[in-house]
Amino acid sequence: MLREPLAIPLREARPPLVLALDIGTSGLRVFIFDSRARPIARCIAHSERPVHTSPDGEVTVDADESVRAVYAAIDAVLACAGRRAGEIEAVAVSTFWHSLLGVDDRGRPTTRVLTWADTRARAAAAALRRELDPGATHARTGCVLHASYLPAKLRWLREHDAQAYARTKWWMSLGEYLYQRISGARRAAHGMASATGLYDQRARRWDRPLLSHLQVEEQMLSPIDDQPLVGMRPAFLRRWPALARARWVPAIGDGACSNLGAGAVGRNIAALFLGTSGAIRVVYASDDPPVVPGGWTYRVDSSRVIAGGALSNGGNLLAWVGRTFPGVDLARSVRGVPLDGSLIALPLLAGDRSPTWNDAARAAVAGIGLGTSAEDIARALVEGVAYRVGRLWALTSTALPGINRVIATGGTLLARPWLMQLFADAIDRPLVVSLAGDGSARGAAMFALERLGTVPDSMAIRSPTGRAFRPRPEVTERLQAGIGRQRELEEALAPLMS
Repeated sequence: MLREPLAIPLREARPPLVLALDIGTSGLRVFIFDSRARPIARCIAHSERPVHTSPDGEVTVDADESVRAVYAAIDAVLACAGRRAGEIEAVAVSTFWHSLLGVDDRGRPTTRVLTWADTRARAAAAALRRELDPGATHARTGCVLHASYLPAKLRWLREHDAQAYARTKWWMSLGEYLYQRISGARRAAHGMASATGLYDQRARRWDRPLLSHLQVEEQMLSPIDDQPLVGMRPAFLRRWPALARARWVPAIGDGACSNLGAGAVGRNIAALFLGTSGAIRVVYASDDPPVVPGGWTYRVDSSRVIAGGALSNGGNLLAWVGRTFPGVDLARSVRGVPLDGSLIALPLLAGDRSPTWNDAARAAVAGIGLGTSAEDIARALVEGVAYRVGRLWALTSTALPGINRVIATGGTLLARPWLMQLFADAIDRPLVVSLAGDGSARGAAMFALERLGTVPDSMAIRSPTGRAFRPRPEVTERLQAGIGRQRELEEALAPLMS
């Protein structure tokens, strides 16, 4: 069991309660929140599941293994809640964006879940960029033609797994599959559909020109609807009688939930997130979705957009560094002044999203000599991530001017004060720590409380913040120089990474 900073005893919880699921690429966390979006101590479950990777770029998970883990975690938190489980009025779900799963006419998977990090569709993405107008597609869908999004994934599956493709009746995300397994209904929230690359941001519907080009019928995708559904299949009614009257809110993307949970909502507030991947995101109400050059635009729901840029390499890179250089103390080595340029690293182990969207990119370190140590290489890679954060801030703040507050969120970042300081230096702005606990699960609960009518909007719930890490001018200057050197290295290696 895990304990969150805001966790309260069960006896202090104010109804209505919300059961919130946070389904990550490799981890699962399940909470019960009260009407003030406070997690209840002990009513928290956590599990990990394997991610399958391969040298060709595969990063997938097993759909049924994932939903079985969810069932077991729900069992655990309901048991902890005891009689008060009957006060749960909604079930909310946060899960990772850009996943794709094929399902047959019996509702069973025809494929594994292709995650955002799966880059096998890079050739398919390149073909789509030749066949379509990339600029017009980005302006309409908010997404570039890239391996992380569904157009390329669908094209790749049709070409590389024709039998599974032919057996597929519906295409959906992992969150939609969970919803369908429990309720028997298919439903995609705007906060999930809008991040597929198959959605028209202004029309707020599936993008018909793109579906026509891909030869995918619209009825193969879930109906788009944010409204919760009451009811479960008989087996789940027997398993969870306490949830018989609960409303099941369609899953929305973990990035949108993270902003809501951290209180990063408003045109002048950005969230800087680092988990497995990274992002800078801004959420605000708009009927005119922005176009972010080098970035993306999705939706939280039908009335609010979320825009910014994303990194493919964050906590995954830190984990790789920890495995590869187990004797290196990153916290100690990175606290000092950045490297002087003798080493420069591209930390692109999982390819690149913003700003280059090169899904064929890979990591590289230049400047290694006989005196180079493991600590030097590890530090260069981490500082390389800071350079990407600096570039991400530049593109986001240029497309969305007026941001005057940046909130740090994401477990990987919040657990490392030295990294928050480095990122504050990279963006040359104060970075304020979120104290809201598990941001994605909390944001999903806040979204559900809006749907219940318990709160008028998420800003009615206080999201506490803590220390502000302020940029150090001398470090910022070195990092800006490093960004330039990294760009030169990336351009020099571009012919080898395509």
